[in-house]
Amino acid sequence: MKKYVIFSVLVLILNSCTTFSRKMIKDDLSIITKENVSVIDGEYEFKGYEHINSGSQKSEKARSLAEMMDLNNNNIADCDKVVIKSKASDKRKKYELEFKLLKNDSIKYSFTYNGTLKNGLLTLSNYTSKCHGIPFLFGGCRSFQSRLGLTDQKNLLIQDYYDNSGAALFIMWAGYTINNAEKFKRIQ
Repeated sequence: MKKYVIFSVLVLILNSCTTFSRKMIKDDLSIITKENVSVIDGEYEFKGYEHINSGSQKSEKARSLAEMMDLNNNNIADCDKVVIKSKASDKRKKYELEFKLLKNDSIKYSFTYNGTLKNGLLTLSNYTSKCHGIPFLFGGCRSFQSRLGLTDQKNLLIQDYYDNSGAALFIMWAGYTINNAEKFKRIQ
């Protein structure tokens, strides 16, 4: 019996790990390599121009960079552009990405994330996980993470995932996983 409980817990934990869905962005993706990471540096519009939902359906209902990266700051809702600057780290395939959110060329908010180059995209260190109740007994956890890339036209591509999973006494499984992508036009 003890083996079954341990096996069940292991399966639930591994099942709750989420991954990015590459199929939703593969048709319009420019691969980033360690030799050309600096191509992500530049100015981009703050509001996206194309949204791709979990079902790989494109929509004109665009989101802002703040919404895509789960930034909770009311002062940045009216920004008009974002400046990204990358810097190589001492570690292999690790980079520091500085983001500056601007309104009329005045900085309203800036922040830095570390990123890891993986499969032609930069996976950001903005992973968050919030749990409520007793996870997988009477509760669950919500996880979030983003990654950056470029489209074929060198516009910014942000992909994020949300995973909300939980259960009641390991019996009634509940939850969902959502992958979204948003494209942002390059200004320069």
